Amino acid sequence: MSRTTFLFFLAICTVSMQSCNTLYNTSAISLEIMVPGAVRFPKEYTKAAIRYNNCNVAVNRNFNNYFEDDESFADTVNIDSIAAEVYFSLFANHLRNQHFFDTVYELEPFCYSKIKLNDSLVFQRHNINDSTISDWSQARTDVYYFSEMLRRFRDTVSLKPEIKMIDPEFGLYSKEELSQIADSTAADLFLSFDYFAATDGIFPLINSVPLKYNLHIASEKVRLLSCWNFYDLKKPELIYSYRKTDTVQWKEPAYNIKEALRILPPRKDAVLNAADIAGTQFAEFLVPHWIEVERMYYKSGHLELKKTEEMIKQNRWMEAAEIWKKNTTNSNKSIAAKSMFNMALVCEINGNMDAALDWAIKSYNVLGMKNLVHAQNCTDYIAILSQRKNDIKKIENNSGSK
Repeated sequence: MSRTTFLFFLAICTVSMQSCNTLYNTSAISLEIMVPGAVRFPKEYTKAAIRYNNCNVAVNRNFNNYFEDDESFADTVNIDSIAAEVYFSLFANHLRNQHFFDTVYELEPFCYSKIKLNDSLVFQRHNINDSTISDWSQARTDVYYFSEMLRRFRDTVSLKPEIKMIDPEFGLYSKEELSQIADSTAADLFLSFDYFAATDGIFPLINSVPLKYNLHIASEKVRLLSCWNFYDLKKPELIYSYRKTDTVQWKEPAYNIKEALRILPPRKDAVLNAADIAGTQFAEFLVPHWIEVERMYYKSGHLELKKTEEMIKQNRWMEAAEIWKKNTTNSNKSIAAKSMFNMALVCEINGNMDAALDWAIKSYNVLGMKNLVHAQNCTDYIAILSQRKNDIKKIENNSGSK
């Protein structure tokens, strides 16, 4: 074989191999997309009032200890109350930033530092003398279940000069107070942050399996308990009582508790950071919010398609789309399939889920199961786009005139 013939043969093999591998050459980009909250509000709720109303603001001996390995210490600064304010502040800011409600009114906080709660009216109404708690963790609409939680975690040692009766129907408010809030804010919905508590500690290292050089995994955990009561101000009535526990933890390898204390976040930072995270997450639980996701697209050594790489770097997606669309009819099925796939991504970026699904399905059908990697890429993306289409529909149905 002559040198010229060999070089020609080598070039043909190279092109052939690139054609075979063209569907393995991918890259990724980050997108911000909106996802729905877990709660579906009636469309007529366009204005919301919120309030910091934490009745666990004073020192509570049920939550006053923290742990370092097998030792327990008493909190001397009542981090719970500071964390509660951080939690509510992050919740309020995130709720406003999502613009789900036309208006969010923040009411003046109420201070319970000198107030003792009396639940006798609630338990009389239910004719219950036994204070045993059963399934207190579930969301309820009755004040009784909120009172159960308060009774379970009340501090019997603390002495407070004032007494506030819990209303059997409205909890920490009276019907008159709710009417006043409705009149002063014109809000439809009232979200009252009624309880917050935190426990934390660096838990035993001795039970972990030793790593190399006799290292163990040290775990710093913060557990948060929060309770919200939701009111329809138009009626008015309590419509939802929600209790939630969150656990935020940090893990680092350490030789002993002294090393763990040095490496892990300082206790106050950990508790406040956990409150920050939980407050933001609860706002996201309630209303639609933006998240960052990753999407893949196909790259190519094909001379014309290669031009799109620089366009993508410069966020010139529509110019890249012109090249991809032109190549969706390319006689090379691999180039056509990847161009169709990339067209689906452009359509998603532009918010057209129907067109995106159409292109993704077409891309799959070009090769079907002849290329398993591409088939899986298409199948995964079709599922993502289908979910996004459903999410957008949920957001639109839940938004009403918002």
